[in-house]
Amino acid sequence: MSEGFDPMYFAMRAVFGPPLTMAFGVKTEGRHHIPRKGAAILVANHASFLDPIVIGLRVRRPVRFLVSREFYADRKLNALLRWFGTIPVGGPAGMVRSFRHSAEVIRNGGVLGIFPEGGITRDGALRPFRAGAATLALRLGVPIVPIHVGGTFEALPRTAKWPRFVPVTLRIGAPIPIEARRDASTEEIASLTEAVRRAITALVANSP
Repeated sequence: MSEGFDPMYFAMRAVFGPPLTMAFGVKTEGRHHIPRKGAAILVANHASFLDPIVIGLRVRRPVRFLVSREFYADRKLNALLRWFGTIPVGGPAGMVRSFRHSAEVIRNGGVLGIFPEGGITRDGALRPFRAGAATLALRLGVPIVPIHVGGTFEALPRTAKWPRFVPVTLRIGAPIPIEARRDASTEEIASLTEAVRRAITALVANSP
């Protein structure tokens, strides 16, 4: 079964996309790098709770984000996250389950969203990356699209109660093609993880 039309996503995008763009002056660079069809893993920095919202509303395809299991402890937030189709990740048993769900999204031609820092930065700086995205990409042979979200830390850092309406820029890099390697070594996974991190850093360094 391939990725199909998602009426909820397009309804949400139509309702919340324009006001979000106006409030934060959201600019998107490199949107043509998002594959129009077929599976892909979007890998982005994580500076704010706004990041998945900005990415989800601007890439023009439904994105299934991996979200730390700790956020599902709150009943209301749990219901909201599941309504948006997020995939819980974390815990020994949870890792196996999240990989299975992620693989299903990929095999159906869908788009995954992963924040490899493993949490929201507390100071705005890019943190070391975990290897989950690279491991998935190598095992399933799916391209990684590097993304940098700028301005969200200033707009809504982790400790803020209310957002500041400052400009936000979404920079999308060229996809990194990856061949399936079920027997990829730890070194290969680490190398790809670092390559993706460099690609995201370059998006900022090479911006106008």
